Amino acid sequence: MREACHLDTVGRDSDGARRTDEFQLTREPKMLEMLLESPVTIGAIGAIIAIATFYAWMQTGIKQLLPTSIAVAAATIMLVILSLMIDTDQEILRRYVYETASELEANQYQKVIAKIHPRAADSLQDARNRLPDIQFTAARIKTIHEISVTRHRTGSHATITMNVYIEASYNAQQGRAPRWVQLTLEQTDGRWLMVDFQQREPHYQLLNQEGQARLNRFNGW
Repeated sequence: MREACHLDTVGRDSDGARRTDEFQLTREPKMLEMLLESPVTIGAIGAIIAIATFYAWMQTGIKQLLPTSIAVAAATIMLVILSLMIDTDQEILRRYVYETASELEANQYQKVIAKIHPRAADSLQDARNRLPDIQFTAARIKTIHEISVTRHRTGSHATITMNVYIEASYNAQQGRAPRWVQLTLEQTDGRWLMVDFQQREPHYQLLNQEGQARLNRFNGW
């Protein structure tokens, strides 16, 4: 999956120094993203600190504590407003998959096809060709397990793992399928495009690494 995620950049990150840089680019913003996604958490932490310092000022009379309490309260308000205004990658991608599922369920094929990368893996190219012949009656996201974003100098990539439920008819045959899905995307010209797609049995997420590897071998994946 990582090869598909990197596309044509894989052959250019072989030296150790560059890998270290890319790891830092990926990991450094994670705490900030987590906070920006949780305005309630920011507000709660800021309020506790502001109240604690204000109470300490009331009890001790230490002059520095009052401006500290006011500064913490002001910074908390600013951060909460910022978190409400800024969309993180996680939030954008979460909306992306729900929107795509709605488009599938409404059989809006062209909108879904437009989200497939021109150099996508064979599984997605095959889906692109078959979509107009499939009639969906349900396409729902049951659970999003993880949204992982990796940033490189050449662009951003994302991997989303989730459980989905599909009902559709194809060639006069109707079926339903709960599935575990791993979707890989690449950001191109500011747009997220799908580059790879893998599906497994719906209980795949519950298996440990050994169980997942055994199931992969059994199915020839």
